[in-house]
Amino acid sequence: VSSWGRAQGSTPALPCMSAACRPCSDAELLLAVCTSDFVIYGTILGVAHDAELQESVITVAAARVLRQTLPVFRVGGPGGQGQASIRTPLHCGVRPGPGTFLFMGWNRFGEAWLGCAPRLQEFSRAYAAAHADHLHPCEVVLD
Repeated sequence: VSSWGRAQGSTPALPCMSAACRPCSDAELLLAVCTSDFVIYGTILGVAHDAELQESVITVAAARVLRQTLPVFRVGGPGGQGQASIRTPLHCGVRPGPGTFLFMGWNRFGEAWLGCAPRLQEFSRAYAAAHADHLHPCEVVLD
């Protein structure tokens, strides 16, 4: 991904929905997984930049859809994965990166817009810590 890191750590993450291009804190990640229009995990296949529309489109191989309010993402093609496009403002400077991410965001006019996108391990760590302290705002099953 880009050069974004988490607010507390060195693992790169995509921007948070509360402020475009800013990393999400653990509290924001936990809230986003409970309130976002979509929550999927998968890998980044590529990023295309559209200067005219001032947006970047992230092509994602979605391994699993945890939640979606509109049928934007479909999983079940060859190998059980589906492709999805997620938009973000061009000025965020998104670049592809390795690893599995938990993509969270909202639907705007039938298009998926990125909120938080931590690496799956990063989210799992934050969720486990909050769960142990009984501070998790909702139940999340990643398996």
